[in-house]
Amino acid sequence: MAENLLVLTTAGRLHWLKGVIETLRDPLDVLVVDDASPSCIGIGAFCKQKGLKFLTKPKAKGLTDSWNTAYQFFRKHKYEGCILSNDDVLLPKGFSKGLLDGLEKFDLVGPVSNKPGHGVSQKVGAPVLGVSLTEDNIDQVQEALLQKYRESPLVEHSFVNGFCFAFSTTIQKFMFSDRLLLNPAHRNIGNEGDLVTRVNERGGKIAFCRTSYVWHFKKGTYRELKSSTRINRDQLWNY
Repeated sequence: MAENLLVLTTAGRLHWLKGVIETLRDPLDVLVVDDASPSCIGIGAFCKQKGLKFLTKPKAKGLTDSWNTAYQFFRKHKYEGCILSNDDVLLPKGFSKGLLDGLEKFDLVGPVSNKPGHGVSQKVGAPVLGVSLTEDNIDQVQEALLQKYRESPLVEHSFVNGFCFAFSTTIQKFMFSDRLLLNPAHRNIGNEGDLVTRVNERGGKIAFCRTSYVWHFKKGTYRELKSSTRINRDQLWNY
């Protein structure tokens, strides 16, 4: 078993999951946590075909529940590090090294990205050493960032965005309860802010890594499901 786990959370959109798996080349165990997608969508079948660990639910409970499920799996199987990620991303070769190395000094570590969301400090300005930011250029951007920031990859910060972040066993100090890492009251949004607040209040350390790059499509599942069902972001997703 690999020492480190990559968890991809998904909800009803197989093409996002296929895209990220096609780009993954780092030596990580992979767990897909699915928020009760109907079997006809094919997420479970795809995971079986690719040899990916797979967990789903009898009914949709939201992203925070998926994160809590992932954390329980991480603890049960005694991994050293975990990277939690949305499925609407692309992963350059070598993206995980800086994140996992950063866990030697920090409790939470996030990557930089083209679209990090609220974590504006994690945004990569384009181009990087002449390399443009496109979804076809992710390996070249990763290499350029490594070249540029090799001597000082980690930047300490008070926040890290929830689209992708890493933690180790030290995260146990910042749990919401004895059993849950995240507060289930935050079904789909506000969950990383809640965790980050506890880390800061309890003396933990947070950073983002400038030599770990993740391409983010941003709100991929939400955008598609909203167009077809008119639900709001904190109702994802409900048949």
